[in-house]
Amino acid sequence: MNENTLAATPKTNAAGFRYDTAQVDWKDFLTDGCYYKILDVNVATHTADILVKFDPGARCLFHRHVAATTTMVLEGSLHVFDQTANGVVEKVKPAGSFSSGAENEIHIEGGGDDGVVVYFSMRGTDDHIYDLLNTDFSLRRAITVQDFARDWEFWSKK
Repeated sequence: MNENTLAATPKTNAAGFRYDTAQVDWKDFLTDGCYYKILDVNVATHTADILVKFDPGARCLFHRHVAATTTMVLEGSLHVFDQTANGVVEKVKPAGSFSSGAENEIHIEGGGDDGVVVYFSMRGTDDHIYDLLNTDFSLRRAITVQDFARDWEFWSKK
């Protein structure tokens, strides 16, 4: 590479990058103050990629990820309330936090004081993606990749 090539290459500031969610077509998702946007679903490979947004202080239901799940906090802070043998343990994941492999942990997720936007990538070995749980941790409903595919098809027709 010569000096002219280097000079012509624009410099980027990755630390200043911000994912703009202002134009995302959010859909209601599970609980008040929780929304989602399906990015991709592949039934054959048992995968789903979504964005989830929580209003400030909003929480989802108890659930357990069955499929391997990777997350990236894009805006705000994600509050995770893990159910452990010693009670609930809260973890706070600020924007930029990356997590991988949260399988079979019972928890609730939600937004901090400024809310949160999180990218979720779910990779199953079968159609089962996660379980929604009742407050006693019994199964409320198993969520499958087909559930996301039906939602995606429904929303894409509008």
